[in-house]
Amino acid sequence: MRQLLLPGITLPTRPAEARDARDALAAYPNMSTEDLCSYAKILGHSAELVVASILMRLGERDFPAPEFERHDRVLFLPGDTPLRIQVKTRHTRTPAGDYVFNLKQSSERGATGRGPYSAADFDILAMVALPEMAVRFTADWQTRHTIYASECPDLRRNPRATLDAALMRLGHAHAIPGHVDGPDLDLAA
Repeated sequence: MRQLLLPGITLPTRPAEARDARDALAAYPNMSTEDLCSYAKILGHSAELVVASILMRLGERDFPAPEFERHDRVLFLPGDTPLRIQVKTRHTRTPAGDYVFNLKQSSERGATGRGPYSAADFDILAMVALPEMAVRFTADWQTRHTIYASECPDLRRNPRATLDAALMRLGHAHAIPGHVDGPDLDLAA
């Protein structure tokens, strides 16, 4: 049953691009390289939403950054300065089944990139193995990272572990839920 529209209101026809995207993305991740490049913006946005969903599920407050920034999201920690998060996604595996991330800036016109990032561009990298719906957060600055196939179940089960490790590395241990700053305390005593 179709919903009746208000008098004088007509829905726009769906553009061919949207129909094509729907058909192509229905096969994800089994898509041609050409289709992966054609729909890179959609897939990148999807990865950003996965990261946002995980952060929300962990009780964190984050917001999307404007398109022109050199990071994708901003994480607000209690009583702290915001942290910039760069989200990178991979769709295909290596022959060993791993996901390799080479940090280059995306291009507006495809996946060719505009060169490497600098360490000043963001604070935390969120790597998304999109077919696995697995995310690893890191504050380790490298231009190449790998999510090994064997890690994906743990990353899905406990995304907080890598986020907390990144926060610890950046000196934000106080922002980790349940973390006590200072020397190790023997709570059993």
